[in-house]
Amino acid sequence: MTEIKLVLKKEPEFPLEADVISPDQFTGKTLADIKKLIVYYGNEEKTLGEFFDISGKSGELTDLKIIIEGNLSNVKRIGEKMSAGEIEINGDVGMHVGNRMTGGKMLVNGNADDWAGAMLNGGELEITGDAGHYVGAAYRGFWKGMQNGIIKVHGKVGDEALTWVNGSKPANRFPTLICGSAGSFLGIHGHGGTIIVEGNCNRCVGADQVRGTIVVKGKVSRILPSYKKLGEVKEIELMNGEKINGKFVEYSGDHSVEKNHSKIDKKTGIISNSSNGRLFIAA
Repeated sequence: MTEIKLVLKKEPEFPLEADVISPDQFTGKTLADIKKLIVYYGNEEKTLGEFFDISGKSGELTDLKIIIEGNLSNVKRIGEKMSAGEIEINGDVGMHVGNRMTGGKMLVNGNADDWAGAMLNGGELEITGDAGHYVGAAYRGFWKGMQNGIIKVHGKVGDEALTWVNGSKPANRFPTLICGSAGSFLGIHGHGGTIIVEGNCNRCVGADQVRGTIVVKGKVSRILPSYKKLGEVKEIELMNGEKINGKFVEYSGDHSVEKNHSKIDKKTGIISNSSNGRLFIAA
């Protein structure tokens, strides 16, 4: 695997838009070409070489790895729309890292700001620290968020992670989020995602979930009253066929909104013949 290394010269005072930092943008270019790639600093056009010392050698897209050193908390959109190759970030990173990825692997050895992996559609994004709000979520005005791939956050994710997630077993699309703990409204408006939380969650998990599976191995501060308790289980089968063993309480929901092709039982108020999601919380 060929490698290109970027070392931040000085932390930018203002947010730096650097979506050009991607194997898709680097492949087939010389170091001189890469240094001339355009980035946006405030309302000014700059070159990538003005902010980074760049070394190494480019190669084929699927065989290219980009290593970035420095505090990138004010650098945005790294790895945007990348389709292959690898990126390793050694330090904190700014907003929109790995957004709209369709392939490849990205590793952040640090924390990530809001919108990490937003609308991810393939590949793998791993964050060893915490991530901000809207991890894997749909951008405002879009009805589909993350549709494939996997996001792993070892620490905590903020509010509204995986909003409008959209997976499909027949289409072999299994968008998955694995995190240490989570804020409020995890998986809101879910349509077929898989979320595994190793620790605790805040309120309103799975609000308006139509399809999908959420597994919480810790506690939830407040379970929505529109979720129906089904009983205890010792094994959970995920959409992709993988299984999780342990003691969990299973709930179905969200029953607060009528779904397509569903009927409401007038006596119980429970929606039947619908494809409501599943929520499992450690017993």
